[in-house]
Amino acid sequence: MVEIFYTEENKPFPNNSLPVLYYPQGVADLLDKSDPAQNVLALFEQNGYSNGWVNGIFPYHHFHATTHEVLACIAGEATIQLGGPDAEKYPFTQGDVLLLPAGVAHKRIDASHDFKIVGAYPEGLEPDMQKGEAENYEVIKQLIASVVRPAKDPVEGEDGAVIKHWT
Repeated sequence: MVEIFYTEENKPFPNNSLPVLYYPQGVADLLDKSDPAQNVLALFEQNGYSNGWVNGIFPYHHFHATTHEVLACIAGEATIQLGGPDAEKYPFTQGDVLLLPAGVAHKRIDASHDFKIVGAYPEGLEPDMQKGEAENYEVIKQLIASVVRPAKDPVEGEDGAVIKHWT
């Protein structure tokens, strides 16, 4: 089951009209085996999301204007804010997955000491780092609008939520 969250433009954070896709416990079955990070990275790569990494979420608002981003919590838990200052805060716990459309601001509010995530990008795109400080906001919005929908869903593959909700 996938839940969707909408973010609104919140200058200087453009966000996106596409919804954030939230997969509660979307990769939980991959975490009780050896090397959970590699298991999740392999799933993402199988579905066309690569250039992966293992780390956390920055404690400041940021977004990517040139690519979408998938995040999977592989250990611990955190509270994250999606959409910029004064936007909604969400729990993000072990096994959960988020697919963030290009432009959606995200920030770690707090986290357990063992919080760890895996991230990746459709077609291995290299993300830019935007902190809401760009001089030409309209150019950033145009970049975001030009990011194409991924061919597959990072968790569910060809017939997944990204195909249903991002058309």
